[in-house]
Amino acid sequence: MLDLSYFQNSGNVNTQTFTNAGSWVTWQKPRGAKLVNILCIGSGGGGGGANITGSTPRGGGSGGGAGGIVRAQFQASILPDILYAYTGIGGSGGLGAPNPTNTSGSVGEKSYVCIIPDTSSISNIVVTSGNVSARGGIVGGTGVTTTAAGETIATTANALFLNLGTFIAVAGTAGTAGGTTNVSSTTGVTPTQITSGGSGGGGNGAAGGGAPITAAGPLPGILGGAQGTGANNGGNGSNGIILYKPILGFLGGSGGGGVAVAGTGTVGGNGGNAAYGCGGGGGGAASTSGGNGGRGGDGIIIITTSF
Repeated sequence: MLDLSYFQNSGNVNTQTFTNAGSWVTWQKPRGAKLVNILCIGSGGGGGGANITGSTPRGGGSGGGAGGIVRAQFQASILPDILYAYTGIGGSGGLGAPNPTNTSGSVGEKSYVCIIPDTSSISNIVVTSGNVSARGGIVGGTGVTTTAAGETIATTANALFLNLGTFIAVAGTAGTAGGTTNVSSTTGVTPTQITSGGSGGGGNGAAGGGAPITAAGPLPGILGGAQGTGANNGGNGSNGIILYKPILGFLGGSGGGGVAVAGTGTVGGNGGNAAYGCGGGGGGAASTSGGNGGRGGDGIIIITTSF
């Protein structure tokens, strides 16, 4: 559970956090409110499962895409006294073959703040995280896998109330592709904002380590799963993390390790599960059982009221 004790309420600020993935929760406007800031982040896609079938190369799954991000500010007087928050459910990770076959990760979901718990009309929507939800990671194949797109950017065409405030919207970042024989997964995801896509799983070959999440500024890096060599199976990717200081940030899952062709290890590593709004890591490839993709991170909404 996310602990936002770092963001203390005071006489001038009230902060409420919503991580209720898949259900509506009410927000009540505090008495005396002047400005309302809403940070709305969609959920990430699950990582793709790895491949075992067919001739080499056997590919690792790609990482899932990240959710979109919107920060909006409104005069409190134009908002209803009660709003409804919905945070998207993170996409499930794809299955590694043979289960009975490898599958892509599931897509993420958009997050919403609405005047009623209904998204069928844009006139109900105060803020949404984006337009098209984050994609799940692509299955590992016998060729080079592709990246999974992040959630596309939100506009006033997606939420009518955005016309009444000021807002900044950014698209979610993509997950990276999985590796193939003798090619480690593509360079790990380097975060460019407070969320990240997931990294791809390693291929079944001589350089099949899972891709990491690369450190960027105040955001730390996390390791990918180790390559399976000799009798060792591929290592699991690392789960994403939540950073509180010096900024609020979330990281996706890293890729599971693939297994070297020359070894006797037969099972690829699973991709890491993601933190809020991020993509799951891709599974690592092997000769008998490919790794599963990691779960995409649920969405998150933070509403801060100033007095």
